[in-house]
Amino acid sequence: MKVSDILAQKIAEIQSRLPVPMKGTDQAGSAFQSLMDASLASMVSDAPVIDAELVDRPRSTNRKYPLVSGSYESVYPRLSQTQIQELMPRIDAAIEAYSEKFNVDPLLVRAVIKQESGFQPFALSTAGAMGLMQLMPDTAKGLGVSDPYNIEENIRGGIQYLSYQLEAFDNDLSLALAAYNAGPNAVRKYGGIPPYQETRNYVKMVLKYYDMYKALE
Repeated sequence: MKVSDILAQKIAEIQSRLPVPMKGTDQAGSAFQSLMDASLASMVSDAPVIDAELVDRPRSTNRKYPLVSGSYESVYPRLSQTQIQELMPRIDAAIEAYSEKFNVDPLLVRAVIKQESGFQPFALSTAGAMGLMQLMPDTAKGLGVSDPYNIEENIRGGIQYLSYQLEAFDNDLSLALAAYNAGPNAVRKYGGIPPYQETRNYVKMVLKYYDMYKALE
């Protein structure tokens, strides 16, 4: 089987196994499909290594994600910097509108998006976190986000969730960001930033980007 054929098969499987189904009839779903098709050729050299034995091996029915070796993040369709810049007016408008609605600093939101997804609307993490603000399936559902790959819905849900953490931790940025990353229960359990290297690095990087955005104002 050719690499391109394997990739086409795997991409189709990923679409069918996304934690929250895409709307096939709306613009977001169509855009996602178009990007999938357009990205196939360029993704060949960057895609994760696929074990040929796993391609033909019967799959367990309780497996949540496609069976590949490597990060699922390298499979999702990445937009070029030019494409991201074309979307920035829409992203900025959503950030401004929902930051005002939920009383969150829009510069902090930009810092979170920068760290979470690098402004890639179709980002999908190995854990299943989706979109610009990397919403987990249960979190998205609880926030009423029906399409995590829709820019406005994702940003609205992410800002709303961030506002909950800021309120819960008395506007302590470090604790609120740790809760956004690791969950509020983990922050309460450890009485501060959990001793997870990923979470500690996350808080450090978001605060770094936040300072950077404030300096550019």
